[in-house]
Amino acid sequence: MTYDVVVLIEREMSEGDAERVAALYARYDDAVNYHLLVSSHPTQGLAGPMALLGSSFADVAGLSAPPPTNRTTTLTGPATDRPQPTAGTALADPRDDLASVIEHSSRRLRARVPGTVNVSITHGEILLALRTLVNSTHSREVVVVAWPETAARFVCSDWTTRARKELKVARVRVVEHDT
Repeated sequence: MTYDVVVLIEREMSEGDAERVAALYARYDDAVNYHLLVSSHPTQGLAGPMALLGSSFADVAGLSAPPPTNRTTTLTGPATDRPQPTAGTALADPRDDLASVIEHSSRRLRARVPGTVNVSITHGEILLALRTLVNSTHSREVVVVAWPETAARFVCSDWTTRARKELKVARVRVVEHDT
């Protein structure tokens, strides 16, 4: 039997991020399958984890977006309106280098877990993509890996409790990016 988990990432996972996500499930007897979900445009509209704070499942219930796809794209553009990494780090951002986000994040997580790691990319609304991926993979948990400011807002707004109920998963965890 397997245990499926969706991991929503805001940007490339660092070694520390992958280690902490893997540690959450290290003691599980069942094999754990990880499903990374990344948005190709994390700060536009209702696209990225930060946007989840301003949206609810009721807000997007009437929207129709295609399910997450496994298509890779390289995006380029200025990086002016997001937190900048600290000195010595160079984590890729999906808006600038989606291929690197996918490659590095999945490689780092695969190096630490015995289960499978699948990657899904959404080019649409992240909340619908999250719901679709949870349902299609029968995932029991969701882990959101986000900047400390985003993580704090998730916790303070009690979004995780509402998301857990709406997604019908056992747990929604928020992990701060380890830069």
